Amino acid sequence: MQDDASETVPAHVLDAFGLDGTMPVAFERGLTNRHWRIDHEGQSIVIRRYHPSRTRAAIGWEQRLVEHAATRAWPVARPLPAVDGNLLVEHAGRFWSLAPSLPGEPGAAETPAQYHISGRLLGRLHRALASFPVEGQRPDFGKLWELDAWVEPAGFGSFNDLLRTFEREYPDLAALVRRQRYRNLRELARLKYPDLPDMPIHGDFHRGNLLWQDGQLSGLLDFDQSRRDAHVSDIAPLLMPHMPLDLRFAHALLDGYQSVRELSDTEWDLLPALIRGALLWWVAFVLVEWRKTKTEPGAIFRTMTVRFPAFEASIPALQSLRTAKVR
Repeated sequence: MQDDASETVPAHVLDAFGLDGTMPVAFERGLTNRHWRIDHEGQSIVIRRYHPSRTRAAIGWEQRLVEHAATRAWPVARPLPAVDGNLLVEHAGRFWSLAPSLPGEPGAAETPAQYHISGRLLGRLHRALASFPVEGQRPDFGKLWELDAWVEPAGFGSFNDLLRTFEREYPDLAALVRRQRYRNLRELARLKYPDLPDMPIHGDFHRGNLLWQDGQLSGLLDFDQSRRDAHVSDIAPLLMPHMPLDLRFAHALLDGYQSVRELSDTEWDLLPALIRGALLWWVAFVLVEWRKTKTEPGAIFRTMTVRFPAFEASIPALQSLRTAKVR
């Protein structure tokens, strides 16, 4: 879903950042953007090319949120300026940025203790980001259920427009998506999702975006999906990273989070519905990629026929955590 890894950083972009003569090395990180690591004057830095759907306004909002996190003592990659002082370079219709490469590695072991720490960190991050002074939603973004906001920047109309296009080739699969979508809209409205305050969230707080060095958090990466949404929208996808999270890990994650910020009854009620919403967001993302490349929709098929049934079967166990008096 990223661009061809064989591509290189244009000389114009390197010159704009004062990096002419360097040798960028491509590496994988994130779903939508491309990254290269550069060693320059004794420092390891990362140059990023943003996905074509990312606008200047959306990137600027993300960069300001990262700066805010840094002022709250979070180890984030603060953007570095180009030679002209700007934080973005535009070339051939694409935006580029520069940031330091943060030390450390993702946590290797999946243990309840590690998930408890991750949950506690997410609670602390929500508390730190709450004072972000920029009002309003991130430009060209939306809440978890606002799938049009995720689809329209790609130029394919609304989510329903894109689904109708998909339906011409895969009617049965499209019918499964539509059924889940309408169910999700009804349950989120019934469970008062719109009533929760919209707060700055990270959007992708999974283990791979947390770096550790000598037992300490050394880096929080990838604010690409950051936006304003209900805090619990940051938790729900973590409970279904691919298949349902092991119940021991889910309990530890929620326990760690609630050691900082306790979930309300409304948030508990919404957790399953927001997991469904996160699965549908993934379907929207893959539909955009399918429309661009016309590849076989294997990821959509697996999500609708494997992941959704597994999620449905896991709901009673997830709800049992609420009665376990997680603290």
